Amino acid sequence: MHSVLMYTGKVLLFGNLRPTAGYVYDPVTGGTTEVDPPADVECGAMEPLTDGRILVVGGHAKGAKGINNILLFDPATLTWTPQPSSPQGRYYPTATRLPDGRVLISGGFTNNGTMNPDMEVYTPPPAGGSVGTLVKVGGPHPSGLYPHQWVLPNGKVLEVTSRSTSILDTSTWTWTNYSRPNTNHGSGEAAVLVPGSASGSTKVMLLGGKLSTGATAAAETFDAANPTAGWTNVASMPQARTHMSPVLLPDGTLMADAGNSSGNYNGPIYTSLSYSFGANTWTTLAAQAKRRAYHSAAVLLPDGRVLSSGDTGTGGGLNTMELYSPGYLSAGARPTITAAPTQAAHGATFTISTPTTGSHAVLMEPGAATHTADFSERIIALSTTPTTGGLSAVAPSSTVALTGWYMLFVVDSAGVPSTAKWIHIG
Repeated sequence: MHSVLMYTGKVLLFGNLRPTAGYVYDPVTGGTTEVDPPADVECGAMEPLTDGRILVVGGHAKGAKGINNILLFDPATLTWTPQPSSPQGRYYPTATRLPDGRVLISGGFTNNGTMNPDMEVYTPPPAGGSVGTLVKVGGPHPSGLYPHQWVLPNGKVLEVTSRSTSILDTSTWTWTNYSRPNTNHGSGEAAVLVPGSASGSTKVMLLGGKLSTGATAAAETFDAANPTAGWTNVASMPQARTHMSPVLLPDGTLMADAGNSSGNYNGPIYTSLSYSFGANTWTTLAAQAKRRAYHSAAVLLPDGRVLSSGDTGTGGGLNTMELYSPGYLSAGARPTITAAPTQAAHGATFTISTPTTGSHAVLMEPGAATHTADFSERIIALSTTPTTGGLSAVAPSSTVALTGWYMLFVVDSAGVPSTAKWIHIG
């Protein structure tokens, strides 16, 4: 039910209860390596750090209660290292990497089963270190369960739930509230940062959700550049859906991965959807073999495919995975990246060697997905100039491309992407 793409190109998967089982999956070979975490981190949060290690916050104790554990997973050594504990515990929290490399932790239940109103900031260990620090910041702010959060180009943090919209000023740790979404999305709603320009995106999209009467097909957007304008309805999905996994693709479209139409598992919908932000239209995609509803996850892989996994209900996907090949993989010859740097500083110019003319380049932050939330994914259009043999690109600022590892894709004029190269920005 948790799926995290790592800079190694492999995927950290974990779920199950008492004890939590963990695996590293290699999509190239199909092999897995067992890496069970030392705590029941199911229903926690995950966030890649600037150096590529994975921060895992909280988890599930019996009785809908949180645990205090915070862990670091190292993709190079496949080892877990305990970090300072969250004082009240976290169950269904959110972890959001900030431009300075620290991580904001908020939301979820405490170890007493009550809402945790505290915000905490985790500071990663220094270079060569293994244990970071944790401090409480700001006043109480009950964020609910798995609030959706994104760093904006101005460095502030936008938080959206099915019932609220607010922006955090991290210089003062104070929140400003704005109008709630137009539609009651209930729970199990998906949300995503809409693709923007090279200067970053300020717009988010909220879609679907679980209601007492079933689900909703509604979708709407909010632009933090004009927050007092509130929410704007966009085209509804063809069917009411909840418990989808939103996956941004390198061609600039959104994949809404499967889901169901009632409760946590009832009314399974095996087909996924594709949304075009430019045309404001939905297209039905291929059907999966297994139901992917509550406790499922999906992430984009470096080869352009999507890995879909999980669903803990009877008859669901359980411990199986499926690979989806988007239509662009059968749309003709793919662009190639013959050379690109493995590191670029913010604001620096770098060269992408590609024989594909008329192409552009995008950065994709690797996904960290669970429970319809993705704590990491975003797509960033690079500012590029055609050169002999490729493209000259400019690495974005630290508030647009947070310091860390990204997949670099070249995309041709037909929307067909290359296989990604890994590049560290910052």
